[in-house]
Amino acid sequence: MTTRQTGEERREGPEGPDRPVGASSGPREEDYRMPGLRTWMTRNVWLLVRLGMVIIFTFGTSLIADQFSYGLEFNPIEVTTEQINAGELPAGAEIGDYMRIVGTAGPGDGLTPENVGTEESGIGVSARYSVPYFYFRLEETGDNLLIQTGNSLPNFSEIEGDQRAWEGSLSTVGTVIFHDTTQVGLERAGLPIEERIPVIEVGETPETYRTLFPTYTVVVVVWVLSLGWLLWKRNAPFA
Repeated sequence: MTTRQTGEERREGPEGPDRPVGASSGPREEDYRMPGLRTWMTRNVWLLVRLGMVIIFTFGTSLIADQFSYGLEFNPIEVTTEQINAGELPAGAEIGDYMRIVGTAGPGDGLTPENVGTEESGIGVSARYSVPYFYFRLEETGDNLLIQTGNSLPNFSEIEGDQRAWEGSLSTVGTVIFHDTTQVGLERAGLPIEERIPVIEVGETPETYRTLFPTYTVVVVVWVLSLGWLLWKRNAPFA
């Protein structure tokens, strides 16, 4: 005996209109998803956008972290030529600290504007992206310490034979900027290339970096906000 279903016995549902009540839904087209990374990326576009923002601003924050901490220093740590020649540093001094030493610049006797970077000049040059960095000894410390200046050389004719204070961030031959090209420039100029030798990077004092604190703060705040956005539970755009 067959019966006819009336309109009341039929119901609309997620499977579509006019599907008999109790009928098996069966597999739907959207239940079939191709496995693989491409499918997952298509379904999580905004998650990837948020992750990308975190990576970008994490990189920026990591670059300014050392400069930010260096800018918080006010008084330089005094180091003497005797300590340098004995292979010592003041108690508690670390790489990146603000240091000050008094000494006499000691470039080679054959220094001329044309032979900078050669062994006759006694001045090493390391350059990349059109930004030169110069390295030279102090007469009092010889090969035990190097001074680094950026962009331009001091006028040695004006300070020849005079002691002066050299202030800047403490690093070593092994940690200075452009490590792969720095040692080549030092070797050409007959300067020491052992990575443990301390270098004082003069030219940029903590006060210089303190003027950039507003910019640094913006980068850090945006980085924190990007982290919060990444951890946001809904994988959807702002709208």
